[in-house]
Amino acid sequence: MTGEDDASKAEWAMDFIAQLNRGAQEAHERRDALAAAVDEIAAGFTQLGLKPWEMELVSPAQEDMRAPDVLLGDRAEPVATILRYESAINILSAADQLRGFAVLLRAEASLMGAVSVARGIFEACLWATAVIDPTITTDQRLQRALTRRLARLSADIRLRGMLAGDATDAIEVIEDADDIDDEHGTNRDPAKDIDDIRSYAMGRNWPVTKSRRAPEITKLSIDWLSENLERRIGIEGYAWTSGSSMTHGEHAADTASWVELSQNVGTAPAWLIQLWSTGAWAGPRLFLETLATYTGRVSLRREYQRFEELFWDRGGKT
Repeated sequence: MTGEDDASKAEWAMDFIAQLNRGAQEAHERRDALAAAVDEIAAGFTQLGLKPWEMELVSPAQEDMRAPDVLLGDRAEPVATILRYESAINILSAADQLRGFAVLLRAEASLMGAVSVARGIFEACLWATAVIDPTITTDQRLQRALTRRLARLSADIRLRGMLAGDATDAIEVIEDADDIDDEHGTNRDPAKDIDDIRSYAMGRNWPVTKSRRAPEITKLSIDWLSENLERRIGIEGYAWTSGSSMTHGEHAADTASWVELSQNVGTAPAWLIQLWSTGAWAGPRLFLETLATYTGRVSLRREYQRFEELFWDRGGKT
């Protein structure tokens, strides 16, 4: 009986090991499939950021195309161009961070890194969504876009101020970049552009207030947008606040355990990354649904459906 028992235990152990190997292989396949889907969404976002959007004749996007030009100092910019540019900056930022998220998924080496990147994806998508929000008027969209431009120009001034102290070579690189000069603020005088926007706003009787970091035509914040934009389904605030708290060290029990364990094993399983990185899903969902309503055309339908299915497939993990 002893020999039979030993053989039975050995068989059970081999079967158990085989099951573990199959489970690990299946988990790796799900991880790689999701990472590939994230890369595909990133490629789609890159195209949305670089190429003109297709739109229906009757759509909020077409209304913006027909709006009078915005007179900023000695130049005029079409409203639709301003909205497109300020939204595209964030679309391309989301695309870049999506590629980073795919890298972190494949590596399975950093839970907090992935959570932080997912939070950045959500934030970029939320800003891109706010600028083209079809539930408000053209003037309100323009106010949001110019507020975002004021923030960007103010950041440019702060950057130049910091670099001027001990990195003058970097300043010269910025100032000499004549080949990338454009009407939206690149390689321009940010202080003058801020004054031009202020003058335009005052001419429209839009009050301009001074916030802590930049002038504002309309008050905008991630917290406010995540609670008030249309097409929300309730997870957006969670996607933002959970990621925010975790990056400041307020970890839930399961993440605290894994963060501690990962110091020894060097592993952050993809299913745990997915669990705490809902911003990587909620942001693109919100933006693509908003873009479809704004333009009257659905973009990246197949790519997003595949991404969504794989994002919520954790092989039985909850």
